[in-house]
Amino acid sequence: LTRTFSSPSTCSNYSTKMLSTPTIKVITKDKLYMSEPPPQWFGNPINPRFDDAWTNKNWLKSRFHFNFAEYHSGTNVDFGVLRVLNDDLVQPKRGFGTHPHRNIEIFTYIVEGSLTHQDSMGSKESLGRGSIQFMT
Repeated sequence: LTRTFSSPSTCSNYSTKMLSTPTIKVITKDKLYMSEPPPQWFGNPINPRFDDAWTNKNWLKSRFHFNFAEYHSGTNVDFGVLRVLNDDLVQPKRGFGTHPHRNIEIFTYIVEGSLTHQDSMGSKESLGRGSIQFMT
């Protein structure tokens, strides 16, 4: 499930300022376009043959909220300056190979499991459930 949060409203009187609980709109996965790109797009070799659970088709499942990559609906182009919002399910022990990012900001929130990121400068960090990573 994807959760989209609206901004909280506030009262104008400072002494009685109250924040309301954000409204949560649940968008089921069947409402989003799902991409299963080949691993080579992200610097990965073909999946190893020793594990039948690993296939080139299932290494990554990306659900797109906006037009992105091979998905073009004519609507859902962006949300202000936000151009891409994906829910990615990445195969365990696989991840992304070395691939470039240019002129973008990346925000990652770990919903379940863990994610290890290593960049071209040698920085490496593992993030667990609930962790947030921002890359620029």
